[in-house]
Amino acid sequence: MRESTPQYLLATGSRSDIEGGRWQFVLRSSDRKFEIAESDFEVNHFGDRVALLAVVRGLEAIPEPGRVMLLTPSRYILNGFRHGLCTWEDQDFKIERLGRRVAVRNHDLWSRVAHARQFHRISAKYCRSALTETHDDDPWAAKTSLGDDIQSALQNAHREIEASNTLNLLATCA
Repeated sequence: MRESTPQYLLATGSRSDIEGGRWQFVLRSSDRKFEIAESDFEVNHFGDRVALLAVVRGLEAIPEPGRVMLLTPSRYILNGFRHGLCTWEDQDFKIERLGRRVAVRNHDLWSRVAHARQFHRISAKYCRSALTETHDDDPWAAKTSLGDDIQSALQNAHREIEASNTLNLLATCA
């Protein structure tokens, strides 16, 4: 990709309760001229699947090919980018388990991420989030909202980018 390729920051968050999961993403261009934020509730979808759905929806919202820095509090997603996605894609999203070929967990969503990689150069970075912590009271009533948490992650990422003036590839496939 050329150096003038647009750069985007994609910050995601999710939270699950007994009925399903809420996901949210904020997508922002590095020049801050473009920003979109979306969220939704998925009934009967929980945990890692909801977190991955936020990533998929964010990647699919990018208007043009570009370089994307994904900020996620999910170790599942980060490890998928670092250690699994390239291998899974080569093996048609199947792995060997106990002598049988079985589909990778959430293979439908991972294949959508792989499709987005055809258009975007995606790097992933862990971003600690209050969303991953459990709360004794109402699970949706956290000290910080999903939006506040994501905005904080975006601000930190902008500071890093301005300091280094480059978009480092932290977790990408070779």
